[in-house]
Amino acid sequence: MAHTALKLRYQAILPLLARLPQQLAYPLATRCARYAERSIHPAERPAIRNQMARVFNQSPEAQLDGWVSYHFGMVEREYLDTWVFPRLKNLKAIDQFIRLEGFTPLQQARADGRRVMLTGGHFGHFWMAGIGMNARGVSVGTLTRDGDHNNRHGLPEAEYQFRLKKLAWLQQALGGPFLVSGHHLRPIYRALDQHVMALLIDVPYDYPHPGLVGLPFLGKTGWFADGIARVAKRTNALIFPYYVYEEGRQLVARFSPPIEAAAMAEHDIMAQLVAQLESEILHHPEQWWLWQALPLIWREWPGSD
Repeated sequence: MAHTALKLRYQAILPLLARLPQQLAYPLATRCARYAERSIHPAERPAIRNQMARVFNQSPEAQLDGWVSYHFGMVEREYLDTWVFPRLKNLKAIDQFIRLEGFTPLQQARADGRRVMLTGGHFGHFWMAGIGMNARGVSVGTLTRDGDHNNRHGLPEAEYQFRLKKLAWLQQALGGPFLVSGHHLRPIYRALDQHVMALLIDVPYDYPHPGLVGLPFLGKTGWFADGIARVAKRTNALIFPYYVYEEGRQLVARFSPPIEAAAMAEHDIMAQLVAQLESEILHHPEQWWLWQALPLIWREWPGSD
């Protein structure tokens, strides 16, 4: 049942919705989320809700249910983005799709020849900031766990093929290299000379990972890889935190003031980034993707600092 529903989602429903005007397509995608929840992810609602309840243990039942429902709708709308953004052919269309706030300092930093790194969490339509950035001449690359044509996570075939297609389209739209996590990473240093490189800080690990640092996160200690801090210090890069929100019928990418990595210790950089991620989640819990992974983020691994 789930396999058939996945094929229907990726091969029929979403491609058809993308042909409609956006003001019609996205509300319909929200309605489709109810079908996806029942047919594809029946166990996810209670799992996500349980994790939210651990963090927001004073929140009313109705509020938790509302957050979870919004979350499923947001996920389906973000999936629809994959078919919509290749149709955005000019800057005017992209500006109607996503608005960039606080982007000028990042543009200026690149114009001045500074290396720039972009970071945030799996939050909202996090990929879409790069669409607006590249349209303004600032190309973006990233580090990804997927994209090496090896279904290492054992995903259903329809889901795996969708992810490969999405990454290929995104790389074309963002304009920078997509490096695969676990491969030789020296290219990331060279890439920073030509592109902004994005690394998200809330990637969970189900195995011991070098460089994990423990920091306060949602009421416990969360464990986060400090790779972005180490790379930024080694390359004298600026770090721009950013988050993408759904606001009505438009997406808004907000860039925070830059962090001068050379002037801070790695642990302090991570503490600032994780504190901002936590704040965003507490204010908009429905827009964080990784509620089911929260136990992994909280899990302490042997040898973690």
